[in-house]
Amino acid sequence: MKNSSEFQKFGSTYEDPTGPKSQLMNSTTGLGATGSASLKGKLLSLEELVRSITEEMNYHKKEVQILRSEKDTLESVLNMKIVDVRKSLMNEIARVEDEMKRHFAHQKSENSRLQQQITQLKGEKTSLQQQLIGLQRRIAELENQIGNEDT
Repeated sequence: MKNSSEFQKFGSTYEDPTGPKSQLMNSTTGLGATGSASLKGKLLSLEELVRSITEEMNYHKKEVQILRSEKDTLESVLNMKIVDVRKSLMNEIARVEDEMKRHFAHQKSENSRLQQQITQLKGEKTSLQQQLIGLQRRIAELENQIGNEDT
């Protein structure tokens, strides 16, 4: 690409002095006294200009095709990556859900086991309290008997 110092300011756009438009302007401004010779030269110049413009258009068409192809390739690569990321995320979500289900099941069984132990310990406590009450009565009875024998 030509840098801006190689272009002439024409209106609001930069114009390449060696480009087809400048060549056309230069070829149409130089009519001299030798009409047919310069007309033939002008015709050759215009034909060269048309050929040059055609080559330039073909070049730009190919460049556009290449850019479109690159865009399509990038889109397909991005779509494949999207599919891969979505797939890996879905796998990760499924793995985490399975792990959570296992942990919940384990926690539920642990809660049940602890609840059974609590129930068992409550039963043992009640039994021990009843035995204690029975023993306290027995002690009281024995103290009464010992107290009655002393008198």
